[in-house]
Formats: sequence, C-alpha cells, structure tokens
Amino acid sequence: MSKIKNTSDMDLIELSGKWVYHKPERWTRLIVNKSIYKVKKSEFKKSPTGLDYMIVQNIKTGEISMIFEGTQGTQDMITDATLPGFVPDTQLKAAMKAYEKEKKTYAIRNVAGNSLAGALSNYVASKYPVNSVTYNPAILIQGTYNKKNGRITNYMSEYDPLTLGERAAGYESRFPGSSVILKNNLPLSETLGSNHTGYSDDIEISGVKVKIDADDFLPIGVWSGKVLGGGRGQRIDVNPANLERLARALASRMNGQVKTAKSYLDTAADIVNKEGGKLDDRKTKLQEAFSDLLKKTSFGAVLANIGKYEAFKSELKAIIPYANQVSSVATMLSNSSILAKLMDFLSGSSLGHLALAAEIPLIVGDAILKIDVLVEAVGRLEKQAIPKLFKGIDNHFFNDAMVTELKKHYRVLDRNKDLVTEQVLLFSKQVNYVNKELKKADRLLSAHQKVASVAAPPISKRFVLKESNALKDGMGKKQKLLDENFKQFSKATNNVLKPALHSLKSTLDQLDTAIYQLLQAIKTIQNGIASIDVPFTKIDTNIKVALSLCYSEIAQRRLPITGAVDAVGQLERNIGNVLHAYRPYIDTALFEGTKFSEVIILNKASVNALDSAKMIFKDIKYQLSANESAAIKALDKIANDIVCNLAILLSQIKKGSIRN
Repeated sequence: MSKIKNTSDMDLIELSGKWVYHKPERWTRLIVNKSIYKVKKSEFKKSPTGLDYMIVQNIKTGEISMIFEGTQGTQDMITDATLPGFVPDTQLKAAMKAYEKEKKTYAIRNVAGNSLAGALSNYVASKYPVNSVTYNPAILIQGTYNKKNGRITNYMSEYDPLTLGERAAGYESRFPGSSVILKNNLPLSETLGSNHTGYSDDIEISGVKVKIDADDFLPIGVWSGKVLGGGRGQRIDVNPANLERLARALASRMNGQVKTAKSYLDTAADIVNKEGGKLDDRKTKLQEAFSDLLKKTSFGAVLANIGKYEAFKSELKAIIPYANQVSSVATMLSNSSILAKLMDFLSGSSLGHLALAAEIPLIVGDAILKIDVLVEAVGRLEKQAIPKLFKGIDNHFFNDAMVTELKKHYRVLDRNKDLVTEQVLLFSKQVNYVNKELKKADRLLSAHQKVASVAAPPISKRFVLKESNALKDGMGKKQKLLDENFKQFSKATNNVLKPALHSLKSTLDQLDTAIYQLLQAIKTIQNGIASIDVPFTKIDTNIKVALSLCYSEIAQRRLPITGAVDAVGQLERNIGNVLHAYRPYIDTALFEGTKFSEVIILNKASVNALDSAKMIFKDIKYQLSANESAAIKALDKIANDIVCNLAILLSQIKKGSIRN
C-alpha cells in the first residue's frame, strides 16, 4: 500500500499538463504553484519506442515523481487519442519497463500524465503500488480495471474534447480509480487544445483577460489542500492555527477569485446594456462560421471520432506484406518434405485457415474503402445536418421584448454580484477579526479555551439578494428553439453517419476474425513443426523463421484493429450521446461573431469561478458547524449565507445565457 503522498494533485496536474511539454533539461528548477521542483532526469527523444518522460523531485518534501509525456506532444494529442483502443500496446509496455528501470534508482512515489500519457500513468499504477494523478487521460485498452483503486485519481475537464467523447461513448469502466469532473474551461473552438492539456495564455474578451488554466479555479479545500469532490472529509479541530489558515486562504485566493468573477460579470452586464438590440448582429454568416469550425482539425475529428482513421489506414496496409508472406509460406509448405509428417498433427481447418492469408489483403482494401466512405459522410454533414442548427437563428434572434427582459435581468444580476462580492470580502475581515482576538487571548488558556473566549465578530449588515422578475424561464422560447434545432441536427447526423459506421464496423469485425483464425493456424503449424522429428532442409528452416516473424508482426498489428472494432461499434450505438456531449461547443459556435457570444463566455467563466467558490465555502461551513463557541457559530452562519447567495447568483447567471 502506497504511503500518503506529499506532492499535491494540483502540482502533478501542472507538471503533466504544462511543464513536461517544455521538455526541461536535467537540473532545471520548475516553480509549480509556489513549490520548487528539480528535474532529476530528462528522458526526451531518446527511447526507440517514442516514450518520453521526466523525473522530478519536490525540493521541500524530497518526494519524487515520474511525469510521462504524450507520444505526439501537444499538436496531435487530441486527434491521436480520438479513437478508444489506440494507446499502443508497445507504449504501455515501454512505460512499465521505464518505471521498473527508474524505480531502482529513484524512490518514485507518484506517476502522472496528460492525454495518452495519462493512460500510461494509470497502467503503471494498476500494476505497481504507486500513486497516479492524470489530467484528461486516454482510456486504457480493453480489460478489467479496479475502479476502487484509491491510489489513482483522474481529473477531467468539463469541456475536454477527449474525455467528453470517451465518457459519452460508454468507456468510463476503462478509467481505473476515481474520476473527478472539473468545471474549469470554456466551450470554444479556440480553447480546444488548452481544454485538453489544461494550460495556455489567457484569452481576451471585450478587453478582459479570461483565465483558462486548469488550476485557476480548482476547488481546493482550505485545510485539506485537496481538490474537493462531492463528499465530506474528516472534520478539522477549530483552533487558532486552523483559523489563521482560513484567514490566509481567504486573503490569498478566495477574495481574488470572487473579484475575478465580478470583473467578468461587470463586463457581461456592460455589453448587454450597451449593445441592446445589436447583441445578435453578426460579422460572419452562420454557414461560414461552422464551415470554419469543421476545418479545424481537432473539432472536426472529435465531432465524429475520425481523427485516427487516416493514420489507421496506414496501420491496416502494414499487415498486407506479412499476409502475403504467409501465403508464400503456405505454398512452400505444400511442397515441403515435412508436410506428410506434419499432417499427423494438423486438422484440415488449420491449413484452411492458413489460406485466409490470401483473403486478408482484400478485406483490408474493403476496410480502407469503408473508412473513406465514413470520411465522406462526415463531409456531407456540412450540407445535410449542420443547416438544421440555423433555423430561426440570425440577426434577429432577440426581439425587442427579449432585449428589454435581458437588460432588466442584468441590472438585478449586476447588483447581486456586487453584494456577494462585498459579503465574501466582509467575511474575510470577520475571520481576521476573530483571528486577531485569539492572538490577544490569555496565553495560559488552551487552544479550545481561547476559541471559546472570543466574542462573535460585529455584524454590520445583512446581504439579501434581489429576485429577478425578468427571464423567469431563462431564455424561454429561444432555448426551446435551440433545443429543437439540435434535436433535428442530431437526427440528421445519425442518418448520415450510422450506416457508414455500421458498414465499417462489420468489415473490421470480419478482418479481426480472419486475423485471429490465421494466427491460430500459424501457431498450430508452429507447434506441429516443433513436434516432428525429421531432418530439416534449408527451405524447412526458412518456413519456421518466416512463420515466427509473421506471427509476431501480425499479432502486434491486430491490437489496434480489435480496439477499432469496439470503438466504431460503441460510436455507432452512442452517437447521440457523443453529439450531446459536444453540444456546448456547437451552441457557442452558433453565436460566434456576435456580442452575445462574449456574454455567453464571460458568464461561463464567472460560473467556473463562483461554482468553485461555493464548493469551498460549503466545506468551510461544514468544518465550522460543529463548534459551539459564539465566534465560530457566527462565522458558520455567515459562511452558510454566502453558500446560499452564491447558489442564487449562479442560478441567475445561468438564466441570463443559453444553457451549456
């Protein structure tokens, strides 16, 4: 059983999603969330398998972690990881060997990775007692994995294009350990890459810099230092030291986080009030906007899970030379002196299945044609499915009455967000007040006596949020229009893609079965040759060598085909779920080029910050609620009021935007 680790998950997320892609050299010092790490080993572009990684040490704790890098770096990781089952078996084995080698030199406590490297990290931690922290990992190959492995934690972004598709296609069982969904990014085509790796420069919306790094708004527990999930942790002892910690956390993180959300909402409210009836004015036509979106490789690939198919065609073609070689061996065998003896060990089906070698190139050719048909079907979505999304959405999406409602709603929202911000800042001051009073308390008192001796902080005002009488049902008819359009788009996409997916799956299944039977026949013949006792000619020896080589190469190339059979079948069955998973990207793209798109993004960014704040304040309230002293009970009540007001504010923000 692995010991409790002294490296935070937040640090491991940044090391695997950001720093490893910089390929730092040995002895480089990395500053990660105020902690310093030293690169003990830099293993980049040295391995023949393409496995890259670095080994780092936390200077303060001395703990050592092994950070894997995705095989293709940041450029192609989304498209290369698109199809489940395509984490190369050679990479998994290479990761195991690398860990086994490095643990002899370094006391590795943690492994970590992003994307394909996340799968490598989880594979190692499934075999060895080491902690694994992954960020948006690829799924593992088919198998049975322990979902209760407490040493493995997978963090997945709400809009990560890879894990969105994996989860929607029904592959959650291939993530060992626990999975945590983080609301920390934006459904924009321009942030697809950073939504996956977790790190990039801030984006600018109406002059405001919007944070998009993975750990900008992580809900980190004040006392645990861990990412908060849905459950409740162990209660803390409410003493002067822990109140000091709360005061520091509020001053250093929470106040800034709430102020950042306020700045986003300030700008959104300003846009609504200033633009009014021009909110939906477009700079580009809808069809042009979506054509551009589909041309962006990552989104186009993710939309229908075809990113890996082009490379997959090359994998299929690579089988043909070995299948042809088996056909040649079959001919050599029929003329060999050992055939008569060999027949005593073989059934007719074994020799019959050997003849499948001649059929495999034909099936491969058929599969490649079916892949091209699928790619062509995706191209047809532009005319046959995407226009379904545009019905009723043009420069007049908002009528005058709707604009009036929006303005009324945002006036209330503007006031309420100021109140919540003031309430959080005041809570920080009240915690500081209690903290200072504790420091004045009699030094002879115990920690608990000190807490009990302090009076409640002064309550200067009550914070009551105003109810918005506008937008009672949010976007109302406009949201229903978007929902109906998406329903028709999804139906049309199903009609276009499902036949192509079904046909491809059938051919790949046929190919996989043929390869399996051929491998069984080769193995049977190899066993037969090993069992007979006759003098071998040079030709006979060549047969043995050729069969051994072909078996190894074909078996290795069968792995991605087996994965593809499953992946294409899952996509065919779950295409509706996959489309729904990517709907936030689609809905945002519908308003690209309008000022309302900026309102949507600013609202979503503020929701990310405030939703995280609500989780943190719920934890604060929970930790304070068991203490009966006057000061702590007062702080507990204020924390509860903040949680309630944050919930109201979040609801109002969501009503003032499309649902995503």
